[in-house]
Amino acid sequence: MITPNSISTEAIGQAHKDAKRRSEDAQVSIRNLLGVAEQDYARAIFDEVWPTDEGTQITANLLQAMVHNGAYVSGVFFDVDIIAAAFAFPGIDSQKHLHLHSHMAAVKEKYRNRNIGSALKWHQRAWALENGYETITWTFDPLVRRNARLNLVKLGVQVFDYFPDFYGDLPDALNAGDPTDRVIARWNLLSEPVVGAARNINLEIPAESIPVALANENEKAVQRAVPANAEIVAIYLPTDIIQMRSENSARAWEWRLSLREALQPRLDSGWYIKGFTKDGAYVVSKEAH
Repeated sequence: MITPNSISTEAIGQAHKDAKRRSEDAQVSIRNLLGVAEQDYARAIFDEVWPTDEGTQITANLLQAMVHNGAYVSGVFFDVDIIAAAFAFPGIDSQKHLHLHSHMAAVKEKYRNRNIGSALKWHQRAWALENGYETITWTFDPLVRRNARLNLVKLGVQVFDYFPDFYGDLPDALNAGDPTDRVIARWNLLSEPVVGAARNINLEIPAESIPVALANENEKAVQRAVPANAEIVAIYLPTDIIQMRSENSARAWEWRLSLREALQPRLDSGWYIKGFTKDGAYVVSKEAH
């Protein structure tokens, strides 16, 4: 059972202030979408970002049923035009803890790199806290550097799990032909890193002196040996895997397998991704968390 009263009114109020400031900084307005007509705006965003020959990402009746039963759907508006949307629903983890799972968050291409995705997440955080959730989870492709930076540096998430080909084959144009390896971001909404991220504290981790387990050498993945007793390693990413997929699919495939080999065994054995470096590497640690 959700217990909203376990979260202080001060924390909820501050979260709404943080969300409002982020949307104002991005020069957008964000609100929840109610009813089928408004939710169709979100569906149109999802279908534009992930186009598929198989119809739609999510049907109108299913989305309406989920919102009616506690799911979250929001839209980002620039003037009167919707330019981004997000969809999340309640979930239960392996320890039987209730959380909000953010399944989709999409921004139209021409509006990317304007902190709109970040503003959308802070809105989602405020809604989650108001509705009794202290944790939000979501999946993301661990090869996509800009998403890794957003999640780890701008939002303060931690990452504990790696799932090879999590969704199976996806027919949309963005994912077609590539295994859908995913990691799970866990956003502990009232944790020190998240509160720090809300205050714009820089969460980047210096790369100096961290042994490198996977290097980026001229956009080629190179595995490196690290000391057997190493308790922290750096695992680098390509600059832009999306562009690489279209220009050099063989090299993109090599990156997929190399990252999987470097990252999955560590996360499976209890390590976690604690942060990200300025030059594009995961900082993976086995220390207590």
